[in-house]
Amino acid sequence: MLQIVDGLIRFRFNLGGQRTGDSEVWLTSVGVSDGAWHSVHVERHGQWAVLSLDHGEGSFTNQTLPSSTGGRVRFRMAQGGLFAGGDVRFPSATSSPLVTHDFVDG
Repeated sequence: MLQIVDGLIRFRFNLGGQRTGDSEVWLTSVGVSDGAWHSVHVERHGQWAVLSLDHGEGSFTNQTLPSSTGGRVRFRMAQGGLFAGGDVRFPSATSSPLVTHDFVDG
Protein backbone atom coordinates (compact mmCIF):
# COMPACT_ATOMS: atom_id res chain seq x y z
CA MET A 1 0.00 0.00 0.00
CA LEU A 2 1.40 3.36 -1.01
CA GLN A 3 0.38 6.15 1.35
CA ILE A 4 0.93 9.80 2.18
CA VAL A 5 1.13 10.12 5.97
CA ASP A 6 1.75 13.54 7.52
CA GLY A 7 3.09 14.75 4.16
CA LEU A 8 5.57 11.85 3.79
CA ILE A 9 5.50 8.88 1.38
CA ARG A 10 5.24 5.39 2.89
CA PHE A 11 5.14 2.00 1.15
CA ARG A 12 3.77 -0.77 3.36
CA PHE A 13 3.51 -4.41 2.31
CA ASN A 14 2.83 -7.80 3.82
CA LEU A 15 4.92 -10.85 2.97
CA GLY A 16 1.89 -13.12 3.28
CA GLY A 17 2.39 -14.54 6.75
CA GLN A 18 1.13 -13.64 10.19
CA ARG A 19 4.59 -14.24 11.69
CA THR A 20 6.29 -11.60 9.58
CA GLY A 21 3.60 -8.89 9.72
CA ASP A 22 3.87 -5.74 7.62
CA SER A 23 7.11 -4.32 6.31
CA GLU A 24 7.45 -0.67 5.35
CA VAL A 25 9.81 1.85 3.86
CA TRP A 26 9.50 5.66 4.25
CA LEU A 27 10.98 8.76 2.68
CA THR A 28 11.37 10.71 5.91
CA SER A 29 13.44 13.65 4.66
CA VAL A 30 11.30 14.76 1.72
CA GLY A 31 7.76 16.06 2.06
CA VAL A 32 5.21 15.80 -0.74
CA SER A 33 2.59 18.27 0.54
CA ASP A 34 4.17 21.15 -1.34
CA GLY A 35 1.53 21.62 -4.07
CA ALA A 36 3.80 20.19 -6.79
CA TRP A 37 3.36 16.99 -8.79
CA HIS A 38 5.74 14.17 -7.85
CA SER A 39 6.51 10.81 -9.39
CA VAL A 40 6.87 7.80 -7.10
CA HIS A 41 8.62 4.56 -8.05
CA VAL A 42 8.24 1.39 -5.99
CA GLU A 43 10.19 -1.77 -6.73
CA ARG A 44 9.77 -4.91 -4.70
CA HIS A 45 11.59 -8.23 -4.97
CA GLY A 46 10.61 -10.63 -2.19
CA GLN A 47 11.42 -8.96 1.12
CA TRP A 48 13.45 -6.18 -0.49
CA ALA A 49 11.69 -2.95 -1.54
CA VAL A 50 12.94 0.35 -2.93
CA LEU A 51 10.91 3.56 -2.73
CA SER A 52 12.00 6.53 -4.85
CA LEU A 53 10.53 10.00 -5.30
CA ASP A 54 11.03 12.09 -8.44
CA HIS A 55 14.53 11.20 -9.66
CA GLY A 56 15.41 9.08 -6.63
CA GLU A 57 18.83 10.29 -5.55
CA GLY A 58 20.09 10.95 -2.02
CA SER A 59 17.23 11.59 0.38
CA PHE A 60 14.76 10.95 -2.47
CA THR A 61 15.24 7.17 -2.19
CA ASN A 62 15.16 4.55 0.55
CA GLN A 63 15.09 0.75 0.72
CA THR A 64 14.34 -2.07 3.11
CA LEU A 65 16.85 -4.62 4.25
CA PRO A 66 15.71 -8.21 3.67
CA SER A 67 15.44 -10.48 6.68
CA SER A 68 16.61 -14.06 6.83
CA THR A 69 13.10 -15.59 6.78
CA GLY A 70 13.26 -16.23 3.00
CA GLY A 71 10.48 -16.25 0.43
CA ARG A 72 9.92 -14.40 -2.81
CA VAL A 73 6.92 -12.51 -4.09
CA ARG A 74 6.57 -10.80 -7.47
CA PHE A 75 4.85 -7.42 -7.35
CA ARG A 76 3.46 -6.05 -10.62
CA MET A 77 1.30 -3.05 -11.29
CA ALA A 78 -0.21 -2.19 -14.66
CA GLN A 79 0.59 1.22 -16.12
CA GLY A 80 -2.16 3.64 -15.18
CA GLY A 81 -3.44 1.37 -12.42
CA LEU A 82 -2.60 3.67 -9.51
CA PHE A 83 -3.70 7.25 -9.00
CA ALA A 84 -2.67 9.32 -6.01
CA GLY A 85 -4.16 12.76 -5.94
CA GLY A 86 -5.77 13.02 -9.35
CA ASP A 87 -7.31 11.16 -12.25
CA VAL A 88 -4.93 11.32 -15.21
CA ARG A 89 -6.03 10.39 -18.71
CA PHE A 90 -3.92 10.21 -21.85
CA PRO A 91 -6.14 10.85 -24.92
CA SER A 92 -3.33 9.76 -27.24
CA ALA A 93 0.33 8.81 -27.10
CA THR A 94 1.39 12.29 -28.28
CA SER A 95 -1.01 14.50 -26.31
CA SER A 96 -0.54 16.08 -22.91
CA PRO A 97 -2.27 14.35 -19.98
CA LEU A 98 -5.69 15.54 -18.85
CA VAL A 99 -5.98 15.86 -15.06
CA THR A 100 -9.28 15.86 -13.16
CA HIS A 101 -10.02 15.63 -9.43
CA ASP A 102 -6.63 17.22 -8.75
CA PHE A 103 -5.19 16.72 -5.24
CA VAL A 104 -5.18 20.03 -3.39
CA ASP A 105 -4.36 19.33 0.24
CA GLY A 106 -4.69 16.32 2.49
